[in-house]
Amino acid sequence: MQTAPVLGYIRTHWDRTLYRDANGSGFQGEDLPYPYTSPCIKGQGHFYFFFYWDTYFTNAGLLAHGRHSAAKDNIRNILWLVERQGYMPNHVAITNRSQPPYLCQMVRDYLAATGDSAFLREAAQGVRAEHHFWTTARSTPTGLTRHGHHDTAEGCALFHDGAVTRRMGWSNDIPLPDKVRIGGHFLAEAETGWDFNPRFQTRCLDHNPCDLNGLLYGHETWLAEASETLGWGDAPRWRKLAALRRERIDRHLWSQERGLYLDFDFVHGRHSPIASLAAFLPLFTGAASPEQAARVRAALPLFEREHGLAVTEASPSCRGYQWAYPNAWPPLTFIAVQALRRYGFDEEARRIARKFIATTVRLFEKTGQLWEKTDAETGEVAGGEYTAAPMLGWTAGTFVVLEEWLHPRP
Repeated sequence: MQTAPVLGYIRTHWDRTLYRDANGSGFQGEDLPYPYTSPCIKGQGHFYFFFYWDTYFTNAGLLAHGRHSAAKDNIRNILWLVERQGYMPNHVAITNRSQPPYLCQMVRDYLAATGDSAFLREAAQGVRAEHHFWTTARSTPTGLTRHGHHDTAEGCALFHDGAVTRRMGWSNDIPLPDKVRIGGHFLAEAETGWDFNPRFQTRCLDHNPCDLNGLLYGHETWLAEASETLGWGDAPRWRKLAALRRERIDRHLWSQERGLYLDFDFVHGRHSPIASLAAFLPLFTGAASPEQAARVRAALPLFEREHGLAVTEASPSCRGYQWAYPNAWPPLTFIAVQALRRYGFDEEARRIARKFIATTVRLFEKTGQLWEKTDAETGEVAGGEYTAAPMLGWTAGTFVVLEEWLHPRP
């Protein structure tokens, strides 16, 4: 298996995903202050805005290739948007919701790669502000956090009649109150980044997601460390918040019966029936005990197939969803591999990484491109709710990081 052509393609195409707004060329005349990356190469695909959670995985690849300034520019654009709006939008053209909060992880990775200690204060202030958004605007009675939106009733109905019916094949011929209710749940689901998926049974607003709360646990542990370094004096508060979130994750999101983390329907007091790779986020940020991590590892057969990890277990309710079995998505493969590594399960991590690398190389040899998602059963480019997109973005970032881990270079 020859990985060099793929690595060479990525190295020579990073610049074709870089954009720079100037003189009102940004969306609706609003220019981002720094250059930024988009998921797709210019002239290919349809993802050409500055997205939120995509950027974490892109940055991982940029850092691995030594493109530190490009990674920092991406982070500084997010910090600028958080300061300006109080949160990071889904992307610059979609401001009625956010996306999974990976800012803290971006900052951690950047500082680890560069030692840029002068950037710590600015970055930590932004992470702290973003944490405030998630723990106030997205709070629930369990003390855990949910995804949501801040659109109007009219906006919810329009989202139902547009994105939901178009992509899910549903009818528009329902009463307006139902459109508002369903559209609101799906707007929240779009904020998860998994638009759309069967995890929440079409009621995303009623659930505490295990991946979101795992990420916020990572915010709290890192902010405790940053506070100590910066002399802010509130490290004990952050440690207390982290401990409290971990206890609530254990109480509400851990399924002793199934041996993995599941999204929690706090309205009905029950777990989601769908297991997904979101279960690896508490491992990724260190919220799991060694015993819990071992049980999540033991659940890998639910997801692992010949050509990679499907994002959910197989279930009849997965039909019609692109963030569901049998589709394999690079960012969740990245998370699962890094989560397994964190708890010492290198054998499983290597096996999964090799499957991703092999599938990516074979499709590149066949098509000359990288792809947004694949089919874990067949190894082919996966279909979904829109036309399959050739891209760099998270596919490139995941490939670079996993390949360099498998075959470290001097």
